[in-house]
Amino acid sequence: MKQQGSSMHSEMPVDKRRERYAPFLLWLVWLVWIPFMAPVLLALFRSRPSLPGYIIPLTGVTIFFVLYLFSSRRYAYQLAMTTVGTVDRSAWLTIALLTLLSVALTLTSGKDWLILFYFTSGYSGGRLPAKLALYTISTLLIIAIIAGILINVSWLGIMQAVGYVGAIGILIIGIMRSIMSSLELHAAREEIAYLAVINERLRIARDLHDLLGHSLSLIALKSELAGRLITIAPERAVSEVGDIEKVARTTLQEVREAVSSYRQPTLASELQGVQELLSVTGIGYHYDGDVHSLDALTATVEVLLAWVVREGVTNIVRHSHAQQCTIRVTRNKQEICVEIIDDGMLIPAIPSMSTERVGHGGNGLRGLTERVSTLGGRLEAGAQREGGYRLAVWVPLTHK
Repeated sequence: MKQQGSSMHSEMPVDKRRERYAPFLLWLVWLVWIPFMAPVLLALFRSRPSLPGYIIPLTGVTIFFVLYLFSSRRYAYQLAMTTVGTVDRSAWLTIALLTLLSVALTLTSGKDWLILFYFTSGYSGGRLPAKLALYTISTLLIIAIIAGILINVSWLGIMQAVGYVGAIGILIIGIMRSIMSSLELHAAREEIAYLAVINERLRIARDLHDLLGHSLSLIALKSELAGRLITIAPERAVSEVGDIEKVARTTLQEVREAVSSYRQPTLASELQGVQELLSVTGIGYHYDGDVHSLDALTATVEVLLAWVVREGVTNIVRHSHAQQCTIRVTRNKQEICVEIIDDGMLIPAIPSMSTERVGHGGNGLRGLTERVSTLGGRLEAGAQREGGYRLAVWVPLTHK
C-alpha cells in the first residue's frame, strides 16, 4: 500500500524502495560468492597451458556463470515481485547443467575447479525448498567426492572441498528461509493494514446508513406529501415542511455527533486499540507509565494525546519494520509527556519542532505539530543514536 499522508520514517515510501532494491538485494545471495573464483582463474593464466588448455576451461566457466547469474537473477526478481518461489523444470535443468559443467571442468582442468561445486550448491540451496535443497546438496557432495577421487585429489583436499560445498549450501538455505519469512511478514502486514482500512470504511458506511436511512426516508415521504398538499391544503403543507426542517436539523446534529465521535478518541481507548493492532501485526508492545497519569485530563489534552498515539503507532506499522514498540507516559504538575519508541529502521533525524517552528497545512507529523502548538506544547521526532525511532510530545496540563 502507498502512504500519502504521514512521512515520519522516510520521505520515499518504504514499499517503493523495497520494489526498487529488493531484487538486487536478493540477487546478492548468489553474487557474493563470485570473488571465490578469482584465485582459480589467476592460477590458470599463471600456469600458461596450451591453447586448448585456455579455451576449454574459459569457455566452460563462461557458460557456467552466464547460466548461474541469469537463473539466479530471474529467480530473485520472481521472489521480490511475488514472494512465492516456484520449482519448475527450468530450476532442475539449471542445476543439472551446472553440475555437469562442474564435473567436466574438474576432470579436464584439475582439482582447483572443484570450486564450481560451491556455486552449484549455493544455487541449489537458494533455488529449492529446504528439504529438496538438502537432498540435492547431499548428491552434489557425493559427486564432488567421486570427481576428486578420479583426478587423484588427496583425501584432505576432498574433505576441504566437500566441507565448503555443504557449508555454503546450508548457509544459503538459512538465508533464504529468513528472507522468505521477512517477505511473507511484510506482505501480511500490508494485507492487515489494507483490511483494517476496508473494515473501517464498512463500519462508517454501516453507521451512516443506520443514522441517515430512516431520516432521509422520512424527509422524502414528507416532501412528497407536502408537494401534494400545497394546492389543496396549504396549512397542512406548511406543517409538513416544518416537520421536514426539524428532521433535517436533528439528522444534521446526529451526523455531527457521529463524526465528532470518530475524530475525538480517548487516550485510554487508543492505548487499548494500538495494543490490539500491534499484537495482530506481530510487533511487541510495552506500556511504561502509571495508570493514574491518565486521570483528570482535560478533553482537549486527552484528544490530542490520543491522536498522537494513533498517528505514531500507525506509522510504526506501515513504515518502520519494527519488532518492538514502547509507549511511555510521564506526568508532573506542569505537563504530560507521551513518547512512542520503536526499534525499526534508521532514518535521518527530524529536528525538534516547537510552536515557533510550525508550518502550515498537512497531515501526519505536520498535522500533529500544529495540534500540539495550539495547546502550547512541543513535539520531537527523529531517529535515536542507539537505533530505532522516537516520537515525543509534551503538553501543558493547563493552557490558554
